[in-house]
Amino acid sequence: MNVVTKIIFKNMLKLILGGLLIGFFHQYDLILAILLILKITHSFVKNIRNKTFNSNLIFGFLLTAIIGYTCEYFGTKYQYWEYHDVATEIPKWVFFAWGAAFILMYQTELEINKKASHISSKTKKWLVLFMVAIFPTLGEIITINLGTWSYDMPYKIFGVPLAAVIALIIIHYAVNALLGVTSKKFGIKDLVFNP
Repeated sequence: MNVVTKIIFKNMLKLILGGLLIGFFHQYDLILAILLILKITHSFVKNIRNKTFNSNLIFGFLLTAIIGYTCEYFGTKYQYWEYHDVATEIPKWVFFAWGAAFILMYQTELEINKKASHISSKTKKWLVLFMVAIFPTLGEIITINLGTWSYDMPYKIFGVPLAAVIALIIIHYAVNALLGVTSKKFGIKDLVFNP
């Protein structure tokens, strides 16, 4: 197994564990929110220690979380999906889960860029597209099938509508593209977006 495959597999396992945690304990939304905040804090501290922490990590986290939460608001308001076993329309952990998805993909890209620097930029772009298509969709498949929420939309793949998969790809890839452009424009050194 090559180094890139190992990195993606390792981070996919993290995603699966996160999906299982949310799926099994979705009714405890405040506890999940706190656990996600602790994990996000751990990720920030780890990046500070490794000297890989920069404004892109915070900006990407916030941008993804805000866009995701806005989509959640309108999706639940217009009844395209609904969350189960919680007292609120949108669980408290949702904002942090969206932001954590960015952090997981950022750290995966960072690790690939460090350990497999020989990969061409074209291949890296394909890897990013693969990750933004597979990681969030896999997380949704796990949590949906454990009863966390359900969609009221057609053309589902293991409970996830094709429209949701496309939206996830667009949101995550757009955030990555925006951070790439702004990093280059403002000279922000970042091993992921502006090496």
